Amino acid sequence: MGRVSGGRARWAGVFACALLALGSLVWAVRDLSAAHWHPGRVWWLWAGSPSAWGGGSVQVTSLGDAVLLVLGVWGAVRGVRAPRTAAPALAAVGACALVVRLPPSWLLAQPWTGPWAGEGPRGLARVTDLAGLLLGVLLLGCAFAVRRPRGDRPPTARTAAVVLLLSAGLLAVWEAVRAGDYGAAAYRGALLGNRSTTLTLLATPQPWWAAALVLLALAAGIACAARARSGRALGTAAGAMLLAWGLVRLSVALRQERFDGALSGTPRVQLSLASTLAYVLAGLAVLALLRTPARSGAAAEERAATAPVPVSRAR
Repeated sequence: MGRVSGGRARWAGVFACALLALGSLVWAVRDLSAAHWHPGRVWWLWAGSPSAWGGGSVQVTSLGDAVLLVLGVWGAVRGVRAPRTAAPALAAVGACALVVRLPPSWLLAQPWTGPWAGEGPRGLARVTDLAGLLLGVLLLGCAFAVRRPRGDRPPTARTAAVVLLLSAGLLAVWEAVRAGDYGAAAYRGALLGNRSTTLTLLATPQPWWAAALVLLALAAGIACAARARSGRALGTAAGAMLLAWGLVRLSVALRQERFDGALSGTPRVQLSLASTLAYVLAGLAVLALLRTPARSGAAAEERAATAPVPVSRAR
């Protein structure tokens, strides 16, 4: 039968998603308050432009908090409205939580973060980071505890799979180019984060984000192509991260007026700008292609619950 068990695990996952989203929301409101309620100042630090920060203290949130806020709400809604798809959604949110919260776990342990941010904000940020890691692990555990429904396989998502795989390849190429430009030692410092690249307390280094997104988009693309049950959820998470990455790069390019001289620029500049637009379009396309309304999930639940059970006749 296609019934979903593990109700307690599912509700624990819903609660964990809500806590992830709530933590990011609380810190985002704090940063907006410190920036005198100018969202642009917060955004530009998320995008890697420290000169735009006009707050009275160190910013805490990063782009990862915005993604966790959106995915946390999405995961909680999926868990409540569509129990049949709860397990993949919880696993996707948990994986993204680990990706976003792992770098601050070692960056906040560095001695320079204390004088830079103050022991109070630093301590609270470390608690938030540890809670995010624990919630990510909890979500993965809840996903395994919720029994997957048997029967129908998810519909094909070949177009989304192609977009995800091409995006992973494009990101991988540019990260290889970045590594070649930086050199091994410098790229390792940028990948793991250091004092010169850390702009917020819960920062996720851009090379780390890109490398993790390559792996996530690759896994999601393969899962969608294979019609795996986890494909649509992984693809949604990858699409959200891809869209956020593209919007950050696009906003920086527009602010620096890179598109003004794009036609007369070098091929590398043109390819970089084209890739930025491709990230935004790919993220939007993946989210649109993999969108499953909650009502559809609820309707599938009702159909599965009311389906007649075959009765075997004794001979």
